[in-house]
Amino acid sequence: MKSKYTPLVKLKKRELDHAEQNLIRANNALTMALSAHEDSYILLQSLSLPSSGTVSDFTQSQTLIQAQHYEIEQCAHNVAKAQQKQTQMQEQFKAAMMEYEKFKYLQLQETQAHTAKIKKEEAKMLDEIGVMTYKREPL
Repeated sequence: MKSKYTPLVKLKKRELDHAEQNLIRANNALTMALSAHEDSYILLQSLSLPSSGTVSDFTQSQTLIQAQHYEIEQCAHNVAKAQQKQTQMQEQFKAAMMEYEKFKYLQLQETQAHTAKIKKEEAKMLDEIGVMTYKREPL
């Protein structure tokens, strides 16, 4: 049965689906950022200073290590942004879920009220039929 809340329920369901997709994207972005951060640490651990060689080799290694530290800082910043975005998307998802559930409940209440009204009308009609058959005189 269609109720006046049916279009709103459909709209809220679409909003909920959209919020869920955004949350999934945010979770994936966080996972990617954490993975990149971990990979940066692993790469930093694999770098080492030369124990012998020219000053230019030492300077080059030092520059690579500094660049890797900068990369780690960037990854940490990206992880923080991804966590913030994930938290925001979780809140948005919760709000969309609450709105959807609210309108779904209102639709259910209206459907139940309509069903109760129909049952009451049917009972009244059956009572009238019973009274008419009771009052009818046999031929």
